[in-house]
Amino acid sequence: MHLWASQGGDTVPMSANKLAVGFAADVEAVAPGAEEAPNVATVSGVAPAIGAALRLHGGHGFDGHPRGARGRRARRRVIAARCATAAVHARLVAEREALRAVDQRKSDFLAVLSHELRNPLAPIRNSLYVLDHTPAGGDAARRARAVIDRQVTQLTHLVDDLLDVTRIGTGKVRLQRGLHRLDELVARVVDDHRSLYHSAGVRLTASPGAAALWVDADATRVAQVVGNLLHNGAKFTPAEGHVAVSLTADEGCAVLCVRDDGAGLAPDLLPRVFDAFAQGDASLDRSRGGLGLGLALVKGLVELHGGSVSARSDGPGLGSTFEVRLPLARPVTTPAPAPVAPTEGARHRVLVVDDIADIADTLRDLLEIVGHEVATAASGVEALATARRFSPRVVLCDLGLPGMNGFEVAAAFRADPALASAYLIALSGYAAHEDQRRAQQVGFDVHMAKPVDVEALLRVVGAVPEG
Repeated sequence: MHLWASQGGDTVPMSANKLAVGFAADVEAVAPGAEEAPNVATVSGVAPAIGAALRLHGGHGFDGHPRGARGRRARRRVIAARCATAAVHARLVAEREALRAVDQRKSDFLAVLSHELRNPLAPIRNSLYVLDHTPAGGDAARRARAVIDRQVTQLTHLVDDLLDVTRIGTGKVRLQRGLHRLDELVARVVDDHRSLYHSAGVRLTASPGAAALWVDADATRVAQVVGNLLHNGAKFTPAEGHVAVSLTADEGCAVLCVRDDGAGLAPDLLPRVFDAFAQGDASLDRSRGGLGLGLALVKGLVELHGGSVSARSDGPGLGSTFEVRLPLARPVTTPAPAPVAPTEGARHRVLVVDDIADIADTLRDLLEIVGHEVATAASGVEALATARRFSPRVVLCDLGLPGMNGFEVAAAFRADPALASAYLIALSGYAAHEDQRRAQQVGFDVHMAKPVDVEALLRVVGAVPEG
């Protein structure tokens, strides 16, 4: 087989095999590695080769006839240079388009985030107005409080999802592993979501399997995986639809399947359904809500456990199946813990330190409701002065205080013999693993993330022994 090339107006036959051999040799000589991974640096290596090839033709370009081996080598070098340059250009175009796609997804995400944050804020503001203008014990007030509670929970989940995606992406998630029965854990999560499915009019069935399936896992994170899949099923399955949960064992793995007969997945969405910010609903009404982070969290958390996750769908309107595989662990038997008699929490002097008055005041109110004596301070300096007068047994301290921050406040408490015995609890939106580690180092006894679970906070404060 011959290729025909135009040279100075004449058509010259050239062996395809010879051209291929020369091309491979010259690409390696002119632009090493260009075939595997061409990049911008290749272009700078190619340009001198083109100049050298032109010089071999006596400065007449390529209009003259090639003469002997030198001309053939020059021709092959130019071909190699042009191919390498084209490869670089194609790579740069592809990278540019990929960056544009990522930038567009981020822009879309920010727009969605604004929408999802504003949605809970609107009913919260409306409910506050209702509380201000209706009797405290009336039906309208009770409904308003319930609305605020639901919307604050939704906002908390949004923020938690954002933080978790960031932590997984930066490798800062620390799993608290232990041996757990996955069948029992899945059953509990399914029960926790039955009210959600009931309100959505979607039927939820579960087949946890007959055998106990043990996994070495972080129970909280695995529950988050199952919960995200169930929430996804409820969100994308219409009323009177069905979501089925099954749990089996297969080749050393526990296999969790969540199947629905809902909206399904379009072919173009299926390959990126586990990507952060991936959204199937781009309509203005955003009726299904969400940030497109739930399935990304599922993938990240499952892979941290050494497992895998996959999605299948026959197309829009034909339902979806999500399958999670986690390595099985050997079963264990543990003695039942001895029952602990309930005790009434102690009552303490508590100092609340926060520069946001609404936070400090509401913490004071809820602590006083259960019998604690409470003082507040808006800065680190004020906290130390108040503590010397008030002698608190417990201190709830924000970390992001102006001027003297919470870490410095804790260190000052521990350095002062009159205050060193106080029980220090950090309450802060800075909840990364590094923040918790640093809080422990400077002397905090407990770190709790905002917005704090009130019942959990009251239990911690009540469990502090008398000083």
